[in-house]
Amino acid sequence: MSPHLPNFYTHSEHQMRMLSNKVQPSSRPLLCLHLLILPYLCLLFSQAHGDTPLRFQKMALLHWKSTLDSLPPMMSSWQDNTGPCNWTGITCMSMRHGRRPTSRVVTNISLPDAGIRGQLGELNFSALPFLTHIDLHNNSLCGPIPANVSASFSLQYLNLHHNHFSGNIPYEIGGLQSLRFLEVSFNNLTGPIPASLCNLTSLTWLVIHQTMVSGSIPNDIELGKLVNLQELYLSTNELSGPIPTELGRLINLKELDLSTNTLSGEIPVSLSNLTEITLFLLYKNQITGSIPPGLGKLINLQQFDLCMNHLTGTIPTFLSNLTKLSELGLCKNGFTGPIPIELGRLSNLQILFMSLEENQLVGTIPKTFGNLQNIENLLLYTNQLSGSLPHEFENITGIVQLDLSNNSHCRLELFMAL
Repeated sequence: MSPHLPNFYTHSEHQMRMLSNKVQPSSRPLLCLHLLILPYLCLLFSQAHGDTPLRFQKMALLHWKSTLDSLPPMMSSWQDNTGPCNWTGITCMSMRHGRRPTSRVVTNISLPDAGIRGQLGELNFSALPFLTHIDLHNNSLCGPIPANVSASFSLQYLNLHHNHFSGNIPYEIGGLQSLRFLEVSFNNLTGPIPASLCNLTSLTWLVIHQTMVSGSIPNDIELGKLVNLQELYLSTNELSGPIPTELGRLINLKELDLSTNTLSGEIPVSLSNLTEITLFLLYKNQITGSIPPGLGKLINLQQFDLCMNHLTGTIPTFLSNLTKLSELGLCKNGFTGPIPIELGRLSNLQILFMSLEENQLVGTIPKTFGNLQNIENLLLYTNQLSGSLPHEFENITGIVQLDLSNNSHCRLELFMAL
């Protein structure tokens, strides 16, 4: 018997040998073949039913270590003469399988900032079915994200940001039904975002930031199944096409960042359903149309930035309903008309800025802006504003940056008033 196979195969093999003495000689070659493959079939069966011995998990981890370009100091405890549950970055837990004795299994690989150089694809995830947590961020892992990570079907947390992964995000990740956290930012990933990610109904955090993924955001009706999602960051990629209307079904969403892509079309009215949202960043895209009135219902918004798009129309007065705003960005669009006096109700604007520059705004600066006592940055340059700065601005004592330059009729008068 192979020394790598568990002892419980011995009884089965003994029975098969006794049976071989009773069969006809002509049938013995086939029986011999069964004898050869039976132990391996049993091993595969045991793995599929959650009975992967700890030593096989250890062997998989040691093999991965052996393929790395160099031995990181944090992995020096990974030795053949010690158990993996004592290794740095490895966590185990006890698990019972039916009536069998409790056994220890590897559940956690956590080696962030460890200086690991190599390929994750060399790790046999099929031998690690009990993994719930993988944190390998800020290393130098390269090559593709392995598709067989889906073999660790208990996985709940997968953090691979700040590495050198390339290629597509594997479609197979969509099979990790227990996954709650997925971050693959700051890699060299390309290709589309796989629609299979819409199957991850337990997901609360999805971050694919500053990669080179392209194509459209999945607009399948399945996207609406991600009802547990709270943070969605898809910024600084090469995404194009419209913002999916199905995003409006993600009613638990608190943070949505789609900035710095080439998204086009209008802001979907359905986003007015995201009443829990606190951060909505859409700057530096190619969004057209006006701001939908329904966004005035997003009363929990604290950061709202639509700068550097192709939005038109007047600045809506319903923005004054967003009284928790600390940042409002409307710069470099095509807004026209006067600045609504109602924006003076946004008394929580602080430390950050309200940027309205490079639009086509006319009229005077509202006196109500004197109520913005916490604001530090107010940029209104390159518009067509007129008149003098209201005396109410004397109430704003903490302002750090005030830029009113390049306004058509009042540049001198504005700065004389300062």
